[in-house]
Amino acid sequence: MVHEQQRPRLLRPWRTRSAALATVLLLAGACSSITAEQADSTDASDVAGDPTGTLAQLPAAPTQPPPQDASDDRVAEGAAPQRGGTLRVLLAADPTPVTGWTPWDQVCAWSCRSVVDHVLETLTVVLADGSVAPWLAESVSADDSLQRWTVRLRPDISFTDGEPLNALTVKTGIDDYLRSGRASGGHLRDARITSVIVLDELRLVIELSEPNAGLPAALAGPVGRVFSIEAAAADPDAFARAPVGTGPFTFGSWAPGEPAVLEANPEYWRTAADGSPLPWVDEIRFTEVPGERDRLAALVEGRGDVLMSRSAELATALSTTTDGAGQPLSVIRRFDDNAGVVLFNLLRAPLDDIRVRRALIAAADQDVLVRALGPDVDSMAATQWWAPGSIWYAADVALAWPGHDLDRARSLLRDYTEDPERSDDRDPGEPVRVRVLCTDDAALARMTTVLERQWELTGLVDVEVETLARTGLISRVMGSVVQSPSFSGDFSAACWRVGGESDPAVLASVAVGPVRTTPLNAANFTGEHLAALASLIKSTDDLQERRQAVAQFSAELANEAPWVYLGYASSVLAASPAVGGLGALTLPDGGIVEGQRLGMSRYDEVWLRRE
Repeated sequence: MVHEQQRPRLLRPWRTRSAALATVLLLAGACSSITAEQADSTDASDVAGDPTGTLAQLPAAPTQPPPQDASDDRVAEGAAPQRGGTLRVLLAADPTPVTGWTPWDQVCAWSCRSVVDHVLETLTVVLADGSVAPWLAESVSADDSLQRWTVRLRPDISFTDGEPLNALTVKTGIDDYLRSGRASGGHLRDARITSVIVLDELRLVIELSEPNAGLPAALAGPVGRVFSIEAAAADPDAFARAPVGTGPFTFGSWAPGEPAVLEANPEYWRTAADGSPLPWVDEIRFTEVPGERDRLAALVEGRGDVLMSRSAELATALSTTTDGAGQPLSVIRRFDDNAGVVLFNLLRAPLDDIRVRRALIAAADQDVLVRALGPDVDSMAATQWWAPGSIWYAADVALAWPGHDLDRARSLLRDYTEDPERSDDRDPGEPVRVRVLCTDDAALARMTTVLERQWELTGLVDVEVETLARTGLISRVMGSVVQSPSFSGDFSAACWRVGGESDPAVLASVAVGPVRTTPLNAANFTGEHLAALASLIKSTDDLQERRQAVAQFSAELANEAPWVYLGYASSVLAASPAVGGLGALTLPDGGIVEGQRLGMSRYDEVWLRRE
């Protein structure tokens, strides 16, 4: 059975003050105040862009079917959860090898988080649709300034070493460990956290230097990851190998490069929807299998129970794959809030002129470009940062994104090329020149070949494609402090990715921040209107106001014509027929949600069927 995930069902949404604070995790980019070393949720390619082959795994389809209710699946399958056994999870390779699990120093991407989230829990969690729910926190609320946030912890929770979870533990973890950590320090700065004050046993106040409506989402990442400070202080080396948290599992065995084996926590504080103790399985064995096809073969041949992937090609293949007995796999696919683009440098002639940018967008046939990236891959053409499954997706923005219009492209180009004041200093009537930077990935090469033909079909564009290594492309696009202006980049157009899984306040702020100080402003936007909207997104916690501001920001961004959209990134979970409960999550308040994000899942509610 295949679930094309759109909007996961949320039975009991979390509301803070007047409305739910809905947000998403950060998918970060290559430089800036959010660095690769600080990125807990992904590698350095994912906030502002990724010029690599992962762009080639971008899906696209004009519509998605409604989400399937996985709780109904469990009833239809006629199988009640069974206790016991070892769940074997096959993980993709993370960009940064795991050398330890300390949440302050370890760069923890998708596969790493799939493991560590079962041991070290967070104050909040971000759900598949981008909304935020309290987890170890019972509530998170702010004063009118959005600079003073009160966190109330759930009572009667202990770490697996017996130490109680309390406000002082959270404060000490932040002040003594996370604040100076190689991977976590930047996240605290980005969240604008200045101090943590203990009010009583279960309440603490987090003070910020400026309003930040996205703080609840930040508390679902490194900023809100909670651990036993007693264990961390007693034996730092042992803690790095086997950290101590409040999660449903504890570390059994692990060494760098080896599978991580987690054992069930018999005293876990959460229960299933029917009140049964969690987790269901006795242990989980996480094994990293870098090759996408190797991972699929292992699942089909029975050498694993669940696989994760962020490959659109594999996600498509899984929809028709069966196990060794000919039984269909259980598949949950998601189009992520991360889009492939051909990025324009708004400071580089002729792309500093909006007529040229709009002409290049009109000349590009998006559907053909996306098919070129993966001719046999089900895909969804992007129109904004957020995919239709997200609460931040705006249908009006999608409808407004311009379609392929060669006549309009030629008209705009003629207007520019015949302008005696054209910015590229070429003679009137001469075609514009555009150099596109890209990596030598085969799918990207197919796409840029098609794009080159589409642009040159106008008769007014000369295109040159330059291929280089991924690191070189990132360096060229991001630029450096010695440039004038700083971080303006050395490119005209480039293969890139935009958007991400973070709160819109974070994404908007870094995307349109001052060019001289914001490397993640890769397109080099300048404009008070975009900065004002980014500020508005950050300074209100009313859900409807935030959604309206995000939609307006998306519309204004598109109006600036900063890139040609390609398709959304894709992620998938697949399991053998022996696995039940995949993608289901019971919130601490009893509400049930379905779905997954970034190919990650929680496995405390997954069980193994036995004859």
